[in-house]
Formats: sequence, structure tokens, C-alpha cells
Amino acid sequence: MITAFLILLVLYLAKIWWFAAGSKRATALLSVDRRPPVSVIVAARNEERNIDACLMGLAALRYEGGEMEILVVDDQSTDETADIITAWCERVPHMRLLQTRGTVHNLRGKANAITQAIEESTGEIILTTDADCVVPPTWVEDTVAQYDEQTGCVCGFTLIRGEGVFAGMQALDWAYLLTIASAGVGWDKSLSAVGNNMSFRRKAYEDVGGYQGVGFSVTEDFVLFKAISYETDWIVRYPVHASTLVWSEPCGDLRALYQQKKRWGRGGLDIHPIGFAIMSVGFLMNAAIIVLPFLGLPLWSWLIGVAGKFIGDAYLLRRPLRVLGQRRLFRYFFIFEIYYLIYVTVLPFVVLLGGRVVWKDRKL
Repeated sequence: MITAFLILLVLYLAKIWWFAAGSKRATALLSVDRRPPVSVIVAARNEERNIDACLMGLAALRYEGGEMEILVVDDQSTDETADIITAWCERVPHMRLLQTRGTVHNLRGKANAITQAIEESTGEIILTTDADCVVPPTWVEDTVAQYDEQTGCVCGFTLIRGEGVFAGMQALDWAYLLTIASAGVGWDKSLSAVGNNMSFRRKAYEDVGGYQGVGFSVTEDFVLFKAISYETDWIVRYPVHASTLVWSEPCGDLRALYQQKKRWGRGGLDIHPIGFAIMSVGFLMNAAIIVLPFLGLPLWSWLIGVAGKFIGDAYLLRRPLRVLGQRRLFRYFFIFEIYYLIYVTVLPFVVLLGGRVVWKDRKL
């Protein structure tokens, strides 16, 4: 048992090195001096608490020398979301409110709203974020600078804002998972993406048939990203870049966090086979640390495993947090590790046995 546990630790640390090296490879920045027309798209459903901050950030975006439009889609909200968007559109000339018109192409949820906005948009480059996110003024300019003639999709990092342990451990979780996503791109094995800091060339989107062409998923952004990566000749990029860092609201409670993880886990079933193999090592390591002490694993070997895992995880987080200017988040590292141990061990069972995903009051 001791030998198997220590071998598992070595495999886990090898996985950490693979992630860290891959993310560094993916971080090489371009500086393309071109200003193609861009469309920024946000889908909002019942976001009256968050949409003001989101639109304030969008209104402050800079794009000197280029044309930019901002399309905000109200996806059948039942609160004051549409009224708030309307007020902002009256103050920002290049911001426009759209209303979803039922479903198109048999799409559901956010993919349906984003698709309708894309059909109304004119930009060569399309950038998407969420209604509970805040983008920096440099977001558009520095994202578009990553598009050379071969690039079809560029993703960026998102972190959770807010103070306190619950928000802090979520921020570290996002940093950890997006470093893995960046690493996959660095090794030409696209593993994940999130739509709240994602952009793509219209031609690349059309080449895969749009959201209707890639099929339904509870993580529609990842499926589109994966299709562009594997089904076309376009290059995808996932740099760790502070000037394109987006901030998102934390899940407010454990129930919301549970639904988020279940949705991500269900969508992650489409991951590349290499991703499954690597994530299996992570699952086994976290599960072993929880279970093996009860099965007679000596304390000294358990402590070596825990220390090795913690050091490896800290090493993986060290570079992205430094580049993003967020090393302060390390204050939440130990609570994050406890949380990570539990949810990585439990998540596979939740995905398989947890029933349908509920998101924005809709069953997907």
C-alpha cells in the first residue's frame, strides 16, 4: 500500500509539472498591430444584481482605431435586467439591447441567446463574457492583439472577486483550473475553456457550424472551443495575461457551488482522452489522501503524500498568481486544499448520479 501511494504521488507531481510547463508554453504573447471590427456579446438572464457593474466595465472598454459594438442579450429575464440594460444603452452609443426571440436552430439556454446575438453582430472578432463579470478597459485591445492570421480562438483568465474564505477558495479553484486549461493549449491538447473570457474569429465559428453545428452541451463554450481546436486548422491561444483578466462574482452558497461544479463536471465528459487520464491521477491522489488513513496507511507516508500534494499545487499556482498580480490569494491556500480534496473526490459520483443540471432556473 505504501509503495502504491508513493508511486501515485510521483505521478501526481509529474502531472503538476506537465501543467506548469504547458501553461508557460501557452503564455507567449503576440502584439499584432491590427484593429479589425469587434463585437462584444453578453447574455443576461435575471442579473439585476450584477448587470450594472458588468455594463460599467463594458462602457469603459478602449479600442482606439477600431470599430466596436456591444450587444447585450436579455434572455427572457423576469426581473429588472432589461430596464437596467436599456438605461445603459441610452448612455453608450455603441451598446445595444437584444431580446431573445424564442429558440433558434433547436438550441437551448445560453447558446441560444449567444447565437441570436452573433447573427445580429458584424464584428470579425467576437468576444464573450458573462453578466456577472467585470472586464478591464484593456480587455478588447489586448485580446485582439493575440490574433495573427492563423489564430481562430483566444481565451483568457477569470478569477473570483470578493473577500472572505468562501470567495477566496473559489478564486484559487478558478486559477488552478484555468492554468490546467492553459496548459492543455500549450501542449496542443485543448482541455477546457470558459465563455466568460473567450473570443473567436467569426470565420472559425462559421467553419464549425456555430453553436448549432457543435451540438448541445451544458458547457457550450467548451464545446465550441474544442471544435475550433480539433476540427479546423485554426490555432487556439490561452495566455496568462493580467491586462485581459476578468473578474466574476462568487457562488453565493454551497448549493450554487454544487450546481456549478455539477455543470462543469457534466460538460467535462467531452474532454480529450489525455485529459481523462490526467484527471484520473488527480482523483486517485485526492481520494487516497482521504480514504487510506482509514485503511491502515502509516502516518508518516500519509504526511509525505499530503505535503507533496500541497507543495505541488502551490507550485502550479505560483506563476499564474504572480503574473496576474494576485499572490494575495495564497492566504486562502490551505482552505482551498481541503475543499479541493473533497470536491475532486466527490465530483465523479455527482456527475454520474446527480440528475439533471439546473442553471439559471432552467433544467439542461
